[in-house]
Amino acid sequence: MKKCITLLFLVFSIGVYSQEKEINFSDLNKKQIIDSLYKKLEEYYIRPKANAAINKKLNENLKKGLYKNILTPNEFALKLSTDLVDASKDLHFRVMYDPSWAESQKNIKEKVTQQKIKAEELAEAKKKNFGFVQSKILEGNIGYLEFNYFEDPAIASETAASTMQFLSNTDALIIDLRKNNGGVMEMGQFISSYFFSNKELPLYKYYYYEEKRKKIEREMWLLPSVPGKRLDEIPIYILTSGGTFSAAEWMTYSLQNLKRAIIVGEKTAGGAHPITRTVLADGLSVNIPFGEVKDPITNMDFEGKGVMPDIICKSEEAVNTSHLLALQQLSLQNKDSNTIDWFIPVVKNRQYPFNIDVEILQSYQGKFGKTELILESNKLYFNWNNITTLLMTPLESDLFIVDGMDDFRIKIVSENNSVTAIKRIYRNGQERVYKKD
Repeated sequence: MKKCITLLFLVFSIGVYSQEKEINFSDLNKKQIIDSLYKKLEEYYIRPKANAAINKKLNENLKKGLYKNILTPNEFALKLSTDLVDASKDLHFRVMYDPSWAESQKNIKEKVTQQKIKAEELAEAKKKNFGFVQSKILEGNIGYLEFNYFEDPAIASETAASTMQFLSNTDALIIDLRKNNGGVMEMGQFISSYFFSNKELPLYKYYYYEEKRKKIEREMWLLPSVPGKRLDEIPIYILTSGGTFSAAEWMTYSLQNLKRAIIVGEKTAGGAHPITRTVLADGLSVNIPFGEVKDPITNMDFEGKGVMPDIICKSEEAVNTSHLLALQQLSLQNKDSNTIDWFIPVVKNRQYPFNIDVEILQSYQGKFGKTELILESNKLYFNWNNITTLLMTPLESDLFIVDGMDDFRIKIVSENNSVTAIKRIYRNGQERVYKKD
């Protein structure tokens, strides 16, 4: 059943959006909404003992006049969201103002309504490429995949599968979930299934409540088959931040506990509960945590705690940190070590750039056969035969990479503190010397 494992994404969204014309709210409207919210909590919330305290807190805020100056439903929805999270400490709570969606739920069982909703969801998902932002090959044949939410594989599996096949010949894979706020857990299941040859492994066990608090218990396992080639033998690195949330956290937590991925970055947000969305009064709706998920290995979750990375670093450093780690690990395995070692200093320099005094760069200027080194705006450039000019980036005080040229580097040759030549050092170990004119 889809809704039991659909986790909220965009919980950290600052605004609550609606194309509907907003109306002024009276205190009576607000009281009706709070009362309707309490009824939904009683029906769905996984912590029923907390319902009375939450309801009391919201009504106290109303009596104190904390909602008095809120005149629009969007503002009220945002304030209720904040107060619900504050009272419950559950990050998945969110109130939204969307009269069109609320109205559609009245006729949700009608086939025409269902088709309309699905068509709108599909059109919106296509605009976002089903959450897949970019996939590319980094230096050293390291795959990189960034996706920012988990779409339902029922509509996104083709895009997901083609992305995985693009990355299928890499020697390691970095999965960037730093901006991923969650979504549908089946996408985590779909992607994770590519990383194992053993197809009989449970990923999650969970329960949720249907109407009248009927408890349903389920398990989610690796899929027995996936389209295309599996990536079951290469190292996996997952990047996280404080914004990594919900289903993205579950994929991270599961693969960490299965010893299948190394987690790099910052501790995640700590939202482990699945949600259901239900209608309140006056065009508002609410996401309510209505179930719990447990990891089959730890029999625990990360609610309120987050997932702790194996390697902690600043979020903005996670790509280079994981890229360097992947290259170093492959080098230790002697996997095309000459090529791998060629790229290690490049990645190191990207995170901690090497700087050279301008006076030293000035001394490097000159003509060396068909090559000329030119200093412009305190940067050294490689000009070949007056045809092309490329930026030179220092790896060491006398060693440079040339922008766009991966097969060779330039080393400055000096004798008695004077530049006498440059040397092209090639990836295969060959060298060519060009004396200064």
